[in-house]
Amino acid sequence: MENKKKYIIISTMLCQTLLIIIYNISILGSSTLVNLKKSIPFFNIFIGVTTILILISFKEINDYEKKEAELRLMKSNMKNVEELITLLRTQRHEYLSHIQAIGAMLYLEEYKELNKYLRGISTEYRFTNEIVRLGHPALTALINTKRELAKEQGIAFYIKCKHKINLENINSWDLCSLFSNLIENAIEAALASKGKKWIKIMIDKKYDKYIFKIENTGKIKDEIKDRIFEAGFTTQTSVGRGYGLYIVKKIVSKYEGTINFKNTDKGTVVFTISLPSEVNKYDKKVS
Repeated sequence: MENKKKYIIISTMLCQTLLIIIYNISILGSSTLVNLKKSIPFFNIFIGVTTILILISFKEINDYEKKEAELRLMKSNMKNVEELITLLRTQRHEYLSHIQAIGAMLYLEEYKELNKYLRGISTEYRFTNEIVRLGHPALTALINTKRELAKEQGIAFYIKCKHKINLENINSWDLCSLFSNLIENAIEAALASKGKKWIKIMIDKKYDKYIFKIENTGKIKDEIKDRIFEAGFTTQTSVGRGYGLYIVKKIVSKYEGTINFKNTDKGTVVFTISLPSEVNKYDKKVS
């Protein structure tokens, strides 16, 4: 549907251009301008109407693309939630089998086997026991899933939630997009750092503001500090990079929050985000 609209816009612009060329040729080749003067109002009306239609079509296409981006992000968030729920359901289903096996080994007094068995399943259920609940279902799923991905890459990941999140008037997809981009940026920076690699997230609330801090090993060079929130700016060579922190900045600004960062003396960088606990319902899109 949107491709069809784009073709219509292109065709309309070509018709406009062709009409202007024909009109100019007519002016140059005409010995009298009386008839051409009569057609000027109709010519102007046609150009004006088609221009307005083109602008309206551009706006509709832009709105459609933004909605598509939000839908893709919502699907991504839902996938994180589904993965977490599936894991919990699977492990709950297996609990009964493990309990029966443990009961049988106790009955048979196979204590050595029982000890080995318990060590094995305690490792298997490590992730379930370590789930940090943040008070926000979508964000809980996202951050816990990202933590496991970071650990698979050899990055220690710590979460400290001093205050449960209750940001009902902030769109879940915006909040998850904000954290997803920040964490991916932190993972990338930690992987590039030397020595032990780690990421730490701290969530707190002070007065009427939520404070989010994301700290990771690595450093932001002085020469790029003023540019990291620019659209398309990246130190990587991959195409399509450089929009993560730009999106973060736009989301924080949308909800009238603040974001800043600093390099620490211990070889880490800290991003601090402040969001008001109560905000108006925003209909404007992040662009």
